[in-house]
Amino acid sequence: MRKLLLLLTVLFLPGILLSQETEEKINVTLSGYVRYEIFFDTYESADTRDGEVYLYPLRENLDINNHDINQNFQLNMLGLQARPRIVATGANAFGAKVTGVLEGDFLGVSQADSRMLRLRHGYLNLKWENADLLLGHAWHPMFVPECFPATVSMGAGVPFHVLNRAPQARYTVKLGSSISLMGAMLIHGYHKNAPITIDAQRNSGLPDMQFQFKFKTDNIFSSFTAGYKFLTPRLVTNDGVKTNETIGSFNVAANTKLSFNPVTIKFEGIYGQNLTHFVMIGGYGASELTTGPGHVDDYSYTNINTMSIWSDISVNFDFLEAAIFGGYSSNLGASGDYYSITGYTRGEDIQSIFRVSPRVIIKSGKVDFGIEYMVTGAKYGTLDTANAEYSFTETDKYTINSRMIFSARYKF
Repeated sequence: MRKLLLLLTVLFLPGILLSQETEEKINVTLSGYVRYEIFFDTYESADTRDGEVYLYPLRENLDINNHDINQNFQLNMLGLQARPRIVATGANAFGAKVTGVLEGDFLGVSQADSRMLRLRHGYLNLKWENADLLLGHAWHPMFVPECFPATVSMGAGVPFHVLNRAPQARYTVKLGSSISLMGAMLIHGYHKNAPITIDAQRNSGLPDMQFQFKFKTDNIFSSFTAGYKFLTPRLVTNDGVKTNETIGSFNVAANTKLSFNPVTIKFEGIYGQNLTHFVMIGGYGASELTTGPGHVDDYSYTNINTMSIWSDISVNFDFLEAAIFGGYSSNLGASGDYYSITGYTRGEDIQSIFRVSPRVIIKSGKVDFGIEYMVTGAKYGTLDTANAEYSFTETDKYTINSRMIFSARYKF
């Protein structure tokens, strides 16, 4: 028996040692930040996560004494953005270098889940010399990490800029050192279109399809993104009749970043239909009215068209950043007859919104203090329901909210 064990050791020991020498060394790094915020508002507004994600002021609401009920001071302190991030590198597969990313924060996936841990990013990326394959939960291609508003307020300029992370399969091909092309298939996950209580994209059986072009040099970055999605909001009518009415909608965006140290200029234009999954205004409604005796409660759908433009200009030094963000968004009508459906829109009665927000960020090592003054206005209107059109017969003056925000962040 001893001779047999000795023989087996001699035969297999070189293979065991070789396996140990060639075993991949996986490097795991932990990073992230903790953040404190205090903010003060002058007007009741549409927001979520206890005001962390701010959208726009509500419509004027007058009492019997002609006093605006929504004109009300509010103060809050939050630490929901505390963010852990784990990155694993060092593995190789299929001739590619593999990276795994896991990141979360404490905003939850809805207001009811505020202060609960949620998944922000969770994906693996296979990188070849001239191509990348990303599989998992990551930024929607309409959110371009190279060009987004770096505001103090959480949300990167939402609702003028998109805010969406989604499970996806994304393939990118590099055409030289400056140009890349990308195609992706996505399911919206917790960033659903309104109404968020219905899994309308899953019901359609079709993914969100996105395509993207990027151009990059030392001082200039530019991208163009276009996509199309399908929604099936109902599987059965109120009359108990099976339905598979589906609506398709498109999105396009183009942006540019100019970097000439210490100045950075970013701007973007967005246009599309039913952009509510990007936490933007818009949505969709019915294209016909189904009332009266003998009718079947089934109908097709009509998109609301929405546009948005924004710009972010900053001057950045080692110890200080001074910047200003400006944005404008508007609902531009529907392609056909439009009848409102409760819950299928965000800001359906908003004609336009604007924002101007200057900021200063003071930096010292891994700590920064940020101060931002954010003025947001919303102009509401009355829809032309008599003619079944998505247009406004009249509009109100802008309701205005002023927000002052102070943040303190420690990055590790």
